[in-house]
Amino acid sequence: MSEKIIIVLKFVFAALLIPLVVGTVLALQGEISQFDGALQRALYTGTLVYVVMKFFVYDLDAVYKFGQSIVGFCFQFLKPLMNFAPYVIPVYTIIGIVAYAIIRAMGALGGKEPLGLILIAAIAFTFSMHIILTAQDLYKKDSIPGKPNYFFAMSLIFIVDVFFMAILMGLAGKGFSFVSFFQKLGNASGHIYMAVFKQLFGV
Repeated sequence: MSEKIIIVLKFVFAALLIPLVVGTVLALQGEISQFDGALQRALYTGTLVYVVMKFFVYDLDAVYKFGQSIVGFCFQFLKPLMNFAPYVIPVYTIIGIVAYAIIRAMGALGGKEPLGLILIAAIAFTFSMHIILTAQDLYKKDSIPGKPNYFFAMSLIFIVDVFFMAILMGLAGKGFSFVSFFQKLGNASGHIYMAVFKQLFGV
């Protein structure tokens, strides 16, 4: 009986997270729209290249699993986080952002040079790989009808991942404001929650 209650609660919490997921996507798109056209194209190109590779060439699952093992090793002394951290921390994307920030701080690029665009594309590529393969892995592991564990965990991981990446991108250089991202996230998700509340209760 308790297991059924937990399953129902996971469905409920997953549903409650949907406005936050949508708000996160809208906030991210809002900040990306502030980028220079060349940077936007680099981001979308990196994302598209991985999606094409995933479905038509090779999904880089071995590379993804290697990154997970690195994160798992770093958190091996923190048992509660050891199993969860590899899904939340996109190690290759973090490396890309750190490299971009360091090179930018050294004055080697202003963001529009080929090296800057390649790094931005690589960041989008690796983040897409992380999100898609994390979703694939969690989906396969959830054998319960309706996939309650998958929907709840993936919604939470997506929100945390994008939130985390927004902080790093805000620190990496100009063009992305974490404060603005957070405001857009709050406004978008707040509007959705309010609209649903009014629809359900006729307020």
